[in-house]
Amino acid sequence: MNTAAPQSRLRTFVRYHLPLILYSLAILLVSSIPNFRVPLVPFHGADKVAHFLEYAVFAALCFRSFVHLSARITRNGAFWCSVGFLLLFALVDESVQRFTPGRQSDLVDYVTDLLGGLLVLIVLRVRNASRTSI
Repeated sequence: MNTAAPQSRLRTFVRYHLPLILYSLAILLVSSIPNFRVPLVPFHGADKVAHFLEYAVFAALCFRSFVHLSARITRNGAFWCSVGFLLLFALVDESVQRFTPGRQSDLVDYVTDLLGGLLVLIVLRVRNASRTSI
C-alpha cells in the first residue's frame, strides 16, 4: 500500500487549504456575533483599515490555496478563482452581518474588503511567475 500519496495530500491540505478554511470561519464567526463592537481606536477610519487588512490576508490565503489545488490550475486561473471567491465571500460576510442582531451591512465595508483583497491579488499576479510557492 502506497501511503506517501495520502500523506502528501494531507500535508498539502493542512499547509495550503486549512488556513483559508479556518480564516474564513473566523471571519464569519466574528461577523455573526450579535451587537459586536470593535474597541475604539484613536483615529478616524480605523474600522476601514481593519477591513482592508482582514481581506488582504484573506486574498493571499485564497490565492495560495487555489495555486495548490491542482497541478492543472495556472497562476492566472488561481488569480481569477481567488477574485471570484473574494467577491462572493465578502458579499456573504456582509449579508451575515445584515441578518445578525445589532449588526449592519455596509456597502463601504464591502468595497473596502474588495480593495484590500484585490490589491493583494494584483500584486501576487504581477510578481515573478517563476516562483513556485508563496
